[in-house]
Amino acid sequence: MIGHRLAKWRWSRSYTTAVANADVVVCGGGISGTSIAYHLAKRGKKVALVEKDSIGCSGATGLSAGLVSAPIFWQDTSLQAIAQASLDLYSHLAKTCKFRYVKCGRTYLASSMANEILLRRMYSRGVVHNDKVELLDCQSEMLERWPFLQTEDVQLALYSPEDVALDPVALCQHLALIAKDHGALIYESNPVLEVHIGDEKQVYGVSTKMGFIETSHFVDAAGIWAGSHLVKALPHQHVQTAAYPCTYSYIHTSKLPTGSVSDMTPIFNDLDGNIMLRTTSFKTLCAGFSEESIRPLARQTGSATPWQHPEPDWNVFDSNLEKLISRCPMLGECNHGDLIVGMEAYTPDKLPTIGESSQAKGYWVMCGMNGQGLSLAGGLGKVLGELMCESQSSTADVARVDVGRFIDLHANSQYLIGRTPEVAALTYSNLYHSHQCHTARNLRMAPIYHQLRDAGAVFGEIMGYERPLWFEKTAKSERNALMSGQDSLVGKPDWFERVASEYEACRERVGLMDMSSFSKYDITGEDAVEYLQFLCSANVDEPIGTTVYTGMQHQKGGYVTDCTLSRLGDKKFFMVAPTIQQERVLVWMKKWQAILKARVHVQDVTGAYTALDMIGPSSRYLMGDITGLSMSSNDFPTFRCQEINIGMATGIRAISVTHCGELGWVIYIPNEVAQNVYEKILEAGKEYSLQHAGYYTLRQLRIEKFYVYWGQDINATVTPVECGRLFRVDFKKDFIGKKALEEQVERGVSKRFVQLLVDGHDKETDPWPQGGETILKDGRPVGLTTSAAYGFTLGCQVCIGYVENKEFGVSPEFVSSGHFEIDIAGKRFSCRLNVHSPSLPMISSEHPLHYRPTQ
Repeated sequence: MIGHRLAKWRWSRSYTTAVANADVVVCGGGISGTSIAYHLAKRGKKVALVEKDSIGCSGATGLSAGLVSAPIFWQDTSLQAIAQASLDLYSHLAKTCKFRYVKCGRTYLASSMANEILLRRMYSRGVVHNDKVELLDCQSEMLERWPFLQTEDVQLALYSPEDVALDPVALCQHLALIAKDHGALIYESNPVLEVHIGDEKQVYGVSTKMGFIETSHFVDAAGIWAGSHLVKALPHQHVQTAAYPCTYSYIHTSKLPTGSVSDMTPIFNDLDGNIMLRTTSFKTLCAGFSEESIRPLARQTGSATPWQHPEPDWNVFDSNLEKLISRCPMLGECNHGDLIVGMEAYTPDKLPTIGESSQAKGYWVMCGMNGQGLSLAGGLGKVLGELMCESQSSTADVARVDVGRFIDLHANSQYLIGRTPEVAALTYSNLYHSHQCHTARNLRMAPIYHQLRDAGAVFGEIMGYERPLWFEKTAKSERNALMSGQDSLVGKPDWFERVASEYEACRERVGLMDMSSFSKYDITGEDAVEYLQFLCSANVDEPIGTTVYTGMQHQKGGYVTDCTLSRLGDKKFFMVAPTIQQERVLVWMKKWQAILKARVHVQDVTGAYTALDMIGPSSRYLMGDITGLSMSSNDFPTFRCQEINIGMATGIRAISVTHCGELGWVIYIPNEVAQNVYEKILEAGKEYSLQHAGYYTLRQLRIEKFYVYWGQDINATVTPVECGRLFRVDFKKDFIGKKALEEQVERGVSKRFVQLLVDGHDKETDPWPQGGETILKDGRPVGLTTSAAYGFTLGCQVCIGYVENKEFGVSPEFVSSGHFEIDIAGKRFSCRLNVHSPSLPMISSEHPLHYRPTQ
């Protein structure tokens, strides 16, 4: 019945007049737009879906090969949950609707050690959910199963049974039809002309070719056209999005001349060749993703569409074709093939973008699918629907995909043109925390960047900011100081000995670390204390000169962020938050400023200060020398702040918190005097054998002492109760999320963060943990690691992660009993668990609060 109704609907085009009003107008009839329209309509929202052409037929979806990746492909647990929600939705629809849906599976091929470890890590998380995941390391067995492939150089293959090939156009049309059955109105051949924004930058309507639609919510799910809609009230006359369209090419040809293929033949991804092959009983699709074959789209003026669609170019595709024929020689026997140019929007970090834009209230975006639209859009539509209706998502933590992770520079077209081809070439690559792109670099830099470079700094980029990761011992001026790629997954990384030296300096002498990338804000005004007391779960109404570590919780008790708040005056605070939170935290604070009608001014001063962290037992004496002040534990104890002078430089904010548990100070120096102060520190530091240190050293230091980091260890799904920070929460006052935390304390927790000390790990030859490893208790999976580093004092690999027991909760007995292991790329290691920070020999600490972030 549904199939018959769909056919009639597809061709009738009976919609000729625009609706007068809607709860939500969704722009885009591809998989993103139809997914969010479907989810909102099922939630009872009055939805108007407008598409400039036909549902499912234009843009990235219309040109898609229809391939859906299984959740095990993704390293990140949030993306795994989103991908699973997509598969669940498509599987459900396939049972009731008539469209092509083939659960053919996918085989990944690895010819290098790096990709072999990647597959073993995929297998480790795959077998937890599906025992049909397979690893094959025998070339003869591969050849027997797939005789049309050349596999002599393949070291390892992984078969993922959950991957799907489907008809993307029919899928979109079914989603739209079901949305229509729930009250949605569908308008084809109806482009958006303008999004109207009124007072307080609030959306109030949308002009389309067919007429005006009154609405307070607009969802930009227009794929490669996202962010191009006219919004006259904004400075750029459109909402800026951190996504840019690029082309990729694939060949559509006939069936391979062999009887060994069928519709159930798996999709093949050669990870080292960066190519993909899908062969069936009637056709063959093959694609390549070399960086040189990816092209950012060129803008065109005086046209209804902003993009100029390029013609297929066999010369550009030539290197990919050579790899494809080498892997599948039978392709050379196909006498005809069409080269098709596909288009997709890519983001700077290879993750999609969803959420409400900070530029206009009620303007929501869902774009930048990075070649994985079908795999993620079904679940992302569900997540965005939850955000729009309930302010929180129960499906996945959205921080990794939230629009607020980007700032203005990420929407700069020149930046995106430089970065996105590299990202597009990584479509079927798994990126770890250590991954660094080689394009669009050297954008945001501290005033002392070149001095750090000359001192041997190797820089990594975060939020466009270059920060030192480690320092080479003998740096050559002509070297490339920018890290690209990612750390080796097996054995000691190249930087290990250098970080060991920096670690020693921070523990035994004094290390100097650039932390300028951290987000920084000045918060002032008549209501500053009351306002921050309500936003923060800790008590921030402390005396002037006090620094407080606190979380900001959402209504369900999870972390919006963690931060330090230093009180500089009766009504003035200085806030420091994680680098990646620069935009998200500002939006959150301004949102509640408006709700509370608080008389406060929040100013982002991230780019105004150079931050230098002096870490180690000699930091007290060095600080005394350069300031002329007493830095004793009585005069300047931990968690204190003070404005100081260093030499002739004034206005420097010194805070006795190092973010890693060692004695020390972070000094926030106005940029115009940063060079002068830096030179004075180096000169005075010679007496104490001061050594430069990078962010990798900070990571080793903080993990040993069980410091959790937002975005890696804690996020919106984690509460202070679960991560052992309840002692920082002040239940004597009112704050966002208080009720949820009180209820959690009352009933107990089913998830608990722990520190894991890994036994029997050979750092020279074994695979290294990266985060995302399975934690097992008595052979049964009970959790995942979230971050990892080598503990130089503890003498072993150290991970932070969580253990979970949904049925009975996580009690002290649960953690202290049984045999715990961690699975690193298929190899299991016994581990010891700590619920609290371990006791370390501390040269610099006067009292335990210096290095015990949990109690």
